[in-house]
Amino acid sequence: MADYRNRTSYRDRIREQRQEHLEKLERDAKRSNRAAKLFMLLLLVGWFVLTHMDTAKADGSIIDKLSVKVEQNYGDSGEMLEPTITVSTSNVSVDEVSYSRDPEKWKPGNRVLVTVNFSAEEGYYFGSTWNRSAVTLDGAEFSHCGRIKDGETLVLKVYYIPCMVLGDTSSAGWDYNFKKAVWKEVEYAPGYEVKLYKNDEEVASKKVRTTTVDFSEKIEDYTKDKYYYEVKAIPMTSDEQKYLKEGNYVTSEEDVVNSKTGLPGVTPIGYNTTTNQGTLPIYGSNKTSTTGWYNPGGSWFYYDPYGRLATGWQYIGDNWYYFNDQGQMLTGFLTDTDGSTYYLDPAVGNMKTGWVQINGFWYYFNSSGRMQTGFLYDGGKLYYLDEYGRMMG
Repeated sequence: MADYRNRTSYRDRIREQRQEHLEKLERDAKRSNRAAKLFMLLLLVGWFVLTHMDTAKADGSIIDKLSVKVEQNYGDSGEMLEPTITVSTSNVSVDEVSYSRDPEKWKPGNRVLVTVNFSAEEGYYFGSTWNRSAVTLDGAEFSHCGRIKDGETLVLKVYYIPCMVLGDTSSAGWDYNFKKAVWKEVEYAPGYEVKLYKNDEEVASKKVRTTTVDFSEKIEDYTKDKYYYEVKAIPMTSDEQKYLKEGNYVTSEEDVVNSKTGLPGVTPIGYNTTTNQGTLPIYGSNKTSTTGWYNPGGSWFYYDPYGRLATGWQYIGDNWYYFNDQGQMLTGFLTDTDGSTYYLDPAVGNMKTGWVQINGFWYYFNSSGRMQTGFLYDGGKLYYLDEYGRMMG
């Protein structure tokens, strides 16, 4: 009998345990269902906050359009200034501007990337969507736009083309026969406008991309008439005119200019041309002769022993001289056809060698008369001569 009661009690306990387990499973299921619903609710709330955050911050305070002007600034000749950046959108101000390249290294026509940070006034915020259509831009090219700092700052990136007023040439003169205008190159100048004058009346005008103009067809007799020209640096195309302004006119001098360097070059002593006479007066004498030196009107010429007019390099009386195609003896700097530079004494025309001081600078010409550049070892000392032959230091 006791065994029966024990078995009955055991079965009851088993039933009770099963019932308790079922009830626990039911409770767990209900809790899981509530957790799932709560999770979905949180997701919906989060989505709503994110997509309506701007509205939640302040009703009607969203900035979703921007109007910006990038204005060119022209300084003095050869100077490049940073642009002026303004915003006309209400409740927005320019906070910071930076460039992809140091302004001191800018070149006109070579675009730079400009980054502009805009700040919204208190209570206003930049919207979440920004693209090219949301920005009205004047004076630059759109690159990228987006907000940071939870909508309080907007970053705009644009491409800007630096601009400048072209400089003026530092040297304007002629080649040795006074028929070709020659001037020193102006930095960044695409081209030049040149006007030729005869007795103060304009007789020719040209636009060129070179630093020389041949006026031989317009110059008739420079010994009787006064010829000069004016030259200024200019942009040559409509695109160049967007970032370059023309320089000032520079009036030519009666100097001869080296067409390669723009530095003072070969200078004839006088302006007289040769004559077709068979005999020419010897300077300082009433006699006539077909050989030797002569100076009609200030220019020195030389006839060799056979009566021929000397041209080019000539070795006379232990000195070298140079005569142009018209027979005039030349003085000053001379760059020969092989690119070598020489110096001919301004007073007597003979070629110089060794150390020579010219316009306050020391130059060195070797035994052949060629001007030296770069490092030079002379007399136990080391010297440095720049690209124009001038001693430095």
